[in-house]
Amino acid sequence: MAAAQSRAMVVMHDLDLGYLVCEFNLNHLFAGGPDQQFPAILSLPEPVVRFDHGESRDCLTIAAGGNLVVAVASRKAQTLLYDTDSRSISAGPDTLSGKPAITLVPVAGMFFAMSCCPHLDTKGSPHFELLLRLHDTEEEEEEENRSRWAWRPVPDPPLLSSPGRLGREWFISARFVAGAHVWVSFSGEGTFSFDTASRRWRREGSWVLPVSGRAILVPDFLGDGRQLLFGFCSREQGGHFCAVDMEARPPAIIKSWPEACVYQCQLALCAGYRAVLETAGLAYLGGGRFCISMHVITGYIERKCIMTNTSSRRPREAFTLMAVEVTPELQLLKRKLECHFMPPGSTLAYMV
Repeated sequence: MAAAQSRAMVVMHDLDLGYLVCEFNLNHLFAGGPDQQFPAILSLPEPVVRFDHGESRDCLTIAAGGNLVVAVASRKAQTLLYDTDSRSISAGPDTLSGKPAITLVPVAGMFFAMSCCPHLDTKGSPHFELLLRLHDTEEEEEEENRSRWAWRPVPDPPLLSSPGRLGREWFISARFVAGAHVWVSFSGEGTFSFDTASRRWRREGSWVLPVSGRAILVPDFLGDGRQLLFGFCSREQGGHFCAVDMEARPPAIIKSWPEACVYQCQLALCAGYRAVLETAGLAYLGGGRFCISMHVITGYIERKCIMTNTSSRRPREAFTLMAVEVTPELQLLKRKLECHFMPPGSTLAYMV
């Protein structure tokens, strides 16, 4: 069952500062609302951690699970570990191969790395890997091994590794975590689940999930026994916040709330800003409470590129955090909205 929480982490990539991870307490956003106008834009809180992208400016994929924030470099295959208890960064093991596009999923105390575009990976390299804590091997090494991690290769799903499909282009269209399992939809190929305990794949069906990107499973929504998956439908379907019945086959959207994102867009427009619908992100806080994030372009600034010594006109971006509640009858209640400026050199922000 999805655990109740009151905080969410947001990752921002800044061309000069690297990757910033900020933590937000969201409880106050559920007190009253909805807002009648776009709120004043706030400055960022002090980052919990900053990951440097180095001289090579490698792309990092970041995920958080338990007391650990993990950052993986796509090209150099490096791993960085931030412990939220000790507030320290350490170098983790390198992934077994670099991947041009990575999705990193926290699951059952581990981290599952998936190549979003496997056909772009180096030939013969694993498309899937699992970062896990090593077991104690000897009593005298117990303390040392407790903090050690290692990447292990994961085989491709059987259908995708069959001779007739080798070399074909396939993409991850959606994913979510269910206990110790990771469910993954591959565009045009179907949906599979990976059991992190047995390290085995299972084909769930020839269908793909009717959501896009990361979704959140709530297996006993508000105690009524329903298996509901929450996320955003595809861009072709409008990109709306929606709920999917996971007991149906194929799983089907049973309710969508266009007003959740349109509301933010309308408030931003009235303030002279532009919300970017495609950047919507989601966090679940338990009890039917969700937080939806989006990018907002507030204007444009002149920015000088350090590497080329040239100036360019770039958007000045902020991101919103909007609280909503979903009732047992699947009615959406809009709560409060908060907005924070991103650093001037930022190119993206997303919740982890």
